[in-house]
Amino acid sequence: MVAADHRVPVYGLTVSPGHAESVGARVQGDFDAALWFSALLKGPHSVQWSDTFARGRGRVLIALTRPYADMIGSSLRDLDPSFLARLRIFGASLSALLPTEVHCALMPYDARLDAITPGTRADFSQRALYHFVRAVAPSVGSQNSEADAEAVRHALVAVTAPQRAQRVRQTDEEIIRLIREHLRFQSGIGSVLRRLRDQDGVACEQSRFKRLYGAAVGEGALT
Repeated sequence: MVAADHRVPVYGLTVSPGHAESVGARVQGDFDAALWFSALLKGPHSVQWSDTFARGRGRVLIALTRPYADMIGSSLRDLDPSFLARLRIFGASLSALLPTEVHCALMPYDARLDAITPGTRADFSQRALYHFVRAVAPSVGSQNSEADAEAVRHALVAVTAPQRAQRVRQTDEEIIRLIREHLRFQSGIGSVLRRLRDQDGVACEQSRFKRLYGAAVGEGALT
Protein backbone atom coordinates (compact mmCIF):
# COMPACT_ATOMS: atom_id res chain seq x y z
CA MET A 1 0.00 0.00 0.00
CA VAL A 2 1.54 3.28 -1.12
CA ALA A 3 0.47 6.92 -1.26
CA ALA A 4 -1.25 8.06 -4.45
CA ASP A 5 1.59 10.45 -5.31
CA HIS A 6 4.36 7.89 -4.70
CA ARG A 7 6.26 7.09 -7.90
CA VAL A 8 6.60 3.37 -8.66
CA PRO A 9 7.77 1.39 -11.71
CA VAL A 10 5.16 0.45 -14.28
CA TYR A 11 3.74 -2.97 -13.41
CA GLY A 12 0.91 -5.36 -14.18
CA LEU A 13 -0.38 -7.45 -11.28
CA THR A 14 -3.67 -8.89 -10.06
CA VAL A 15 -4.78 -11.22 -7.29
CA SER A 16 -7.57 -12.63 -9.47
CA PRO A 17 -6.79 -16.13 -10.75
CA GLY A 18 -6.72 -17.09 -14.40
CA HIS A 19 -4.78 -14.06 -15.62
CA ALA A 20 -1.27 -13.93 -17.04
CA GLU A 21 -0.44 -11.19 -14.50
CA SER A 22 -1.85 -13.07 -11.50
CA VAL A 23 0.27 -13.08 -8.35
CA GLY A 24 -0.79 -16.67 -7.76
CA ALA A 25 1.01 -17.75 -10.93
CA ARG A 26 4.28 -16.52 -9.39
CA VAL A 27 3.89 -18.26 -6.03
CA GLN A 28 5.01 -21.79 -5.28
CA GLY A 29 2.29 -23.86 -3.61
CA ASP A 30 -1.11 -22.54 -2.58
CA PHE A 31 -1.66 -18.79 -2.90
CA ASP A 32 -3.43 -16.95 -0.08
CA ALA A 33 -4.07 -13.32 -1.07
CA ALA A 34 -4.70 -12.22 2.53
CA LEU A 35 -1.42 -13.65 3.79
CA TRP A 36 0.40 -12.15 0.80
CA PHE A 37 -1.02 -8.69 1.50
CA SER A 38 -0.26 -8.94 5.23
CA ALA A 39 3.34 -9.77 4.38
CA LEU A 40 3.55 -6.78 2.04
CA LEU A 41 2.25 -4.47 4.77
CA LYS A 42 5.20 -5.50 6.94
CA GLY A 43 7.69 -4.64 4.20
CA PRO A 44 9.83 -1.47 4.18
CA HIS A 45 8.05 0.08 1.17
CA SER A 46 4.46 -0.12 2.42
CA VAL A 47 2.40 2.55 4.14
CA GLN A 48 0.71 1.13 7.23
CA TRP A 49 -3.02 1.43 7.91
CA SER A 50 -2.16 3.27 11.13
CA ASP A 51 -0.19 5.86 9.13
CA THR A 52 -3.16 6.40 6.82
CA PHE A 53 -5.62 6.97 9.67
CA ALA A 54 -3.17 9.17 11.59
CA ARG A 55 -3.15 11.80 8.82
CA GLY A 56 -6.52 13.22 9.86
CA ARG A 57 -9.61 12.72 11.98
CA GLY A 58 -12.32 12.29 9.35
CA ARG A 59 -13.74 9.29 7.56
CA VAL A 60 -11.46 6.94 5.62
CA LEU A 61 -13.26 5.69 2.50
CA ILE A 62 -12.27 2.49 0.70
CA ALA A 63 -13.76 1.19 -2.56
CA LEU A 64 -13.28 -2.57 -2.85
CA THR A 65 -13.88 -5.23 -5.44
CA ARG A 66 -14.56 -8.73 -4.13
CA PRO A 67 -10.97 -9.99 -4.67
CA TYR A 68 -9.59 -6.94 -2.86
CA ALA A 69 -12.04 -7.36 0.03
CA ASP A 70 -10.85 -10.94 0.43
CA MET A 71 -7.25 -9.73 0.29
CA ILE A 72 -7.30 -6.89 2.85
CA GLY A 73 -10.15 -7.94 5.16
CA SER A 74 -8.04 -9.58 7.84
CA SER A 75 -5.70 -6.57 8.04
CA LEU A 76 -8.69 -4.25 8.57
CA ARG A 77 -10.02 -6.51 11.34
CA ASP A 78 -6.90 -5.74 13.38
CA LEU A 79 -7.40 -1.97 13.25
CA ASP A 80 -7.61 0.04 16.44
CA PRO A 81 -11.32 0.49 17.36
CA SER A 82 -11.01 4.28 16.99
CA PHE A 83 -9.76 3.79 13.41
CA LEU A 84 -12.40 1.20 12.59
CA ALA A 85 -15.11 3.65 13.68
CA ARG A 86 -13.92 6.07 10.96
CA LEU A 87 -13.78 3.46 8.20
CA ARG A 88 -16.39 3.31 5.42
CA ILE A 89 -16.26 0.49 2.85
CA PHE A 90 -17.98 0.53 -0.54
CA GLY A 91 -18.56 -2.48 -2.77
CA ALA A 92 -21.03 -5.07 -3.97
CA SER A 93 -21.90 -8.10 -1.80
CA LEU A 94 -18.80 -7.90 0.39
CA SER A 95 -20.13 -9.06 3.76
CA ALA A 96 -19.29 -12.74 3.15
CA LEU A 97 -15.70 -11.81 2.32
CA LEU A 98 -15.00 -9.46 5.20
CA PRO A 99 -14.58 -10.34 8.91
CA THR A 100 -17.63 -9.64 11.04
CA GLU A 101 -15.66 -7.04 12.99
CA VAL A 102 -15.52 -4.92 9.82
CA HIS A 103 -19.19 -5.20 8.84
CA CYS A 104 -20.02 -2.02 10.76
CA ALA A 105 -18.02 -0.11 8.14
CA LEU A 106 -19.94 -1.47 5.13
CA MET A 107 -22.19 1.08 3.46
CA PRO A 108 -25.47 -0.58 2.31
CA TYR A 109 -25.35 0.15 -1.43
CA ASP A 110 -27.03 -2.33 -3.76
CA ALA A 111 -28.24 -2.62 -7.37
CA ARG A 112 -30.45 0.47 -6.94
CA LEU A 113 -27.28 2.54 -7.31
CA ASP A 114 -27.36 1.69 -11.04
CA ALA A 115 -30.49 3.82 -11.42
CA ILE A 116 -28.68 6.83 -9.89
CA THR A 117 -25.19 6.47 -11.37
CA PRO A 118 -25.21 3.88 -14.18
CA GLY A 119 -22.10 1.82 -14.81
CA THR A 120 -20.70 -1.68 -14.83
CA ARG A 121 -20.29 -4.26 -12.07
CA ALA A 122 -16.54 -3.66 -12.28
CA ASP A 123 -16.87 -0.01 -11.22
CA PHE A 124 -19.71 -0.45 -8.69
CA SER A 125 -17.51 0.29 -5.66
CA GLN A 126 -16.11 3.49 -7.18
CA ARG A 127 -19.60 4.69 -8.13
CA ALA A 128 -20.88 3.98 -4.63
CA LEU A 129 -18.04 5.92 -3.03
CA TYR A 130 -18.55 8.81 -5.45
CA HIS A 131 -22.27 8.95 -4.66
CA PHE A 132 -21.54 8.89 -0.92
CA VAL A 133 -19.08 11.78 -1.18
CA ARG A 134 -21.31 13.92 -3.39
CA ALA A 135 -24.82 13.16 -2.15
CA VAL A 136 -24.70 11.52 1.29
CA ALA A 137 -21.80 12.67 3.47
CA PRO A 138 -22.60 16.42 3.17
CA SER A 139 -26.11 15.78 4.55
CA VAL A 140 -24.99 13.86 7.64
CA GLY A 141 -24.26 16.01 10.67
CA SER A 142 -22.08 13.49 12.52
CA GLN A 143 -19.50 10.99 11.36
CA ASN A 144 -21.15 8.02 13.01
CA SER A 145 -21.07 4.88 10.86
CA GLU A 146 -24.69 3.95 11.60
CA ALA A 147 -25.84 7.48 10.76
CA ASP A 148 -23.95 7.24 7.47
CA ALA A 149 -25.49 3.84 6.71
CA GLU A 150 -28.98 5.16 7.47
CA ALA A 151 -28.38 8.13 5.17
CA VAL A 152 -27.43 5.73 2.37
CA ARG A 153 -30.62 3.72 2.95
CA HIS A 154 -32.65 6.92 2.85
CA ALA A 155 -31.02 7.94 -0.45
CA LEU A 156 -31.98 4.58 -1.99
CA VAL A 157 -35.40 4.00 -0.45
CA ALA A 158 -37.42 5.52 -3.31
CA VAL A 159 -35.20 4.10 -6.07
CA THR A 160 -35.97 0.99 -8.10
CA ALA A 161 -33.11 -1.09 -9.45
CA PRO A 162 -33.09 -1.22 -13.27
CA GLN A 163 -33.53 -4.58 -14.95
CA ARG A 164 -30.23 -6.02 -16.10
CA ALA A 165 -29.92 -7.25 -19.65
CA GLN A 166 -29.55 -11.02 -19.92
CA ARG A 167 -26.46 -11.59 -22.04
CA VAL A 168 -25.10 -14.89 -23.35
CA ARG A 169 -21.58 -16.14 -22.80
CA GLN A 170 -19.39 -17.05 -25.75
CA THR A 171 -15.95 -18.52 -26.23
CA ASP A 172 -12.84 -16.38 -26.70
CA GLU A 173 -12.70 -17.34 -30.38
CA GLU A 174 -16.35 -16.34 -30.96
CA ILE A 175 -15.86 -12.97 -29.30
CA ILE A 176 -12.67 -12.26 -31.26
CA ARG A 177 -14.56 -12.94 -34.47
CA LEU A 178 -17.29 -10.49 -33.45
CA ILE A 179 -14.71 -7.86 -32.52
CA ARG A 180 -13.06 -8.14 -35.92
CA GLU A 181 -16.43 -7.81 -37.64
CA HIS A 182 -17.23 -4.63 -35.71
CA LEU A 183 -13.76 -3.19 -36.37
CA ARG A 184 -14.61 -3.13 -40.07
CA PHE A 185 -17.12 -0.34 -39.41
CA GLN A 186 -15.95 1.40 -36.22
CA SER A 187 -12.93 1.84 -33.98
CA GLY A 188 -12.26 2.29 -30.30
CA ILE A 189 -12.25 -0.35 -27.61
CA GLY A 190 -15.10 1.28 -25.66
CA SER A 191 -17.47 1.58 -28.61
CA VAL A 192 -16.77 -2.00 -29.74
CA LEU A 193 -17.46 -3.34 -26.23
CA ARG A 194 -20.70 -1.37 -26.05
CA ARG A 195 -21.81 -2.76 -29.41
CA LEU A 196 -20.84 -6.29 -28.38
CA ARG A 197 -22.99 -6.05 -25.25
CA ASP A 198 -25.94 -4.00 -26.53
CA GLN A 199 -26.24 -5.18 -30.11
CA ASP A 200 -24.93 -8.74 -29.93
CA GLY A 201 -26.15 -9.41 -26.39
CA VAL A 202 -22.84 -10.99 -25.43
CA ALA A 203 -21.53 -11.07 -21.85
CA CYS A 204 -17.87 -10.12 -21.56
CA GLU A 205 -16.11 -8.74 -18.48
CA GLN A 206 -13.93 -5.68 -19.16
CA SER A 207 -10.53 -7.20 -18.40
CA ARG A 208 -11.37 -10.23 -20.53
CA PHE A 209 -12.58 -7.99 -23.37
CA LYS A 210 -9.38 -5.94 -23.24
CA ARG A 211 -7.32 -9.11 -23.67
CA LEU A 212 -9.50 -10.36 -26.54
CA TYR A 213 -9.54 -6.96 -28.21
CA GLY A 214 -5.73 -6.96 -28.16
CA ALA A 215 -5.69 -10.40 -29.74
CA ALA A 216 -8.23 -9.32 -32.38
CA VAL A 217 -6.15 -6.34 -33.51
CA GLY A 218 -2.87 -8.23 -33.27
CA GLU A 219 -1.54 -6.51 -30.14
CA GLY A 220 -1.38 -9.62 -27.99
CA ALA A 221 -1.48 -13.37 -28.06
CA LEU A 222 -4.57 -15.30 -27.04
CA THR A 223 -3.56 -17.35 -23.98
